[in-house]
Amino acid sequence: MTPPNVFQQGSRPVLLAISIAGMSLVCLGASQAIAANNDLVSARPDHSFLSVRMPGTVEYDEAVRDTALGDVEHHTASAISGELELSITASVLPGFVSSLSADNMLYRKARRELLDNYSGETKAWSSCSHAGYACRDLGYSIDDGRHGMARLYIDGEVMVVVNAIYEDDEDAARRFLDSVQ
Repeated sequence: MTPPNVFQQGSRPVLLAISIAGMSLVCLGASQAIAANNDLVSARPDHSFLSVRMPGTVEYDEAVRDTALGDVEHHTASAISGELELSITASVLPGFVSSLSADNMLYRKARRELLDNYSGETKAWSSCSHAGYACRDLGYSIDDGRHGMARLYIDGEVMVVVNAIYEDDEDAARRFLDSVQ
């Protein structure tokens, strides 16, 4: 999946949109696979300052989006197993964007892009701290009846989004998010 344009110009010179769609940090994994540590592999896409444990075969993808504000690189690791879609994406932002934009603005724009990509609706949005980093937790529902949860992190010019989409097994999705280190 190619990430959508992550920067848009509006009435202000810099309106930032981090593409979580491109960060479709989605891999699928059955709860049994997530629970069984011997079936898990560590995944860390290029430029990511975090890694995550994923079940099954991990696929890596990268894309560069040419935007009005400069190139944005997306590096994604994903896997599919059972009812879960799990992924981790590291997006490298142009340096001046991260220095001119507040983290809260970047998080909100990324949340909006993710929800738009999945026709989702926010169910929970809160600040958090995990793996030694400040982050944001997002819980959402999708029009097709599935659910999603994501955790978003920013460190310098890199945004990492860890995303899990599930039908019924919220515990497996949460274990995936909690495996970030």
